Amino acid sequence: MFVCSINYTHSLMKFIPAVIRVDFKLMRITRQNENNLLVYNTMKSNNTIEFKKHINHKEFIRTLEELETPFETFWKKCTEDDMFATVIAGRLSKCSSRQGTKDENEQLKTCNKTAQLCGINITLLTTTELRPVKNGTIVSRKEMILKKIEKNNCLKSFDAKISGKMTGFIAAKVAFGSGGHQDNVFEEMDVLAHWWSVYKRDIEEYLVVLIDTDLTEKFQGLRKKYELFENIKVFDHCDFQTHVIDHYYEGVEESATVNKLYDKLSVDKLSVDKLSVDKLSVDKLSDSI
Repeated sequence: MFVCSINYTHSLMKFIPAVIRVDFKLMRITRQNENNLLVYNTMKSNNTIEFKKHINHKEFIRTLEELETPFETFWKKCTEDDMFATVIAGRLSKCSSRQGTKDENEQLKTCNKTAQLCGINITLLTTTELRPVKNGTIVSRKEMILKKIEKNNCLKSFDAKISGKMTGFIAAKVAFGSGGHQDNVFEEMDVLAHWWSVYKRDIEEYLVVLIDTDLTEKFQGLRKKYELFENIKVFDHCDFQTHVIDHYYEGVEESATVNKLYDKLSVDKLSVDKLSVDKLSVDKLSDSI
C-alpha cells in the first residue's frame, strides 16, 4: 500500500512509501497450525519418513514413554484414529515460537522493501558471519578461527548489514510472551547496545536493535536507556520504516509544497492516482504558491 503525492517539478506522480505492517503474532499462530497439519498429514498418508522430519524428537520419545507402547502400535493408532492423530500432531509438531529465524528473516525482508525505496539496502547475514567481540572488534567466522577467538568471548551476532544512505548493523528478534528464551532477548540486546555505546559511539554507522514484541514495558525501557545515543536505534519493524522514510526518502522535502498543490487542486491524497494532471497546469500552480 502506498500514499501518493505530486512531483510538481517533473510533472509526474511521486509515491511516498507507506509503512508495511506485519502481524508477527498472527504469523506464528498460522505457522503453528501449518506445522500441526503437516505432521497430521504424514500420519494419515502413512509416511513415517516425512513424519520424523517434521516432529520434535524429544517430545516424541517422551510420548512413547508415557503411553508405554512400541512405535508400531503407536503408528497404527495414528493412521486409523483421526482424533488421536489430531491430538498427537499438536503435541509433536515443531513449536513456531522456536522458529525465530523465520520471523526475523520476515522482519528484515519487510524493512528492506521500504528501505530500498529510500536508497538503503539491508543484507541478511548468517548466524556466524559477523560477531562483535568483547574487546570492541567485529570479526568474521574465518577471523574467529584464525585468531582462535572463543564463542564465549563474543556477543550476539549481527543479523543484517545496512548499506547505502544509512550504514551499520541490525540485531533482530521477535519475542511474544514471557518466560524461557523470550526473557533472554532483552538481556542480550541490552548487552549488545551497551557494547556499541562503549566502542562505537563516535562512528557514523548505526546499530539498529530491531525487536517486535508484546512485552511493551521491556521494549520501552530498552529504548529509553539508549535514546540519547545518536547511532543506537531501538525500533520495531514499523518504527524502522518510518525512520528511513522520514530521513532518507527523496520526496520528503517536497511535502510542504505538495500539500499546497493538493489544497489548490482539491485533490484527495489517497485518490490522486486517478487524476491526469497537465504539466502546464501544475507548473502554473506551483509558481503561484
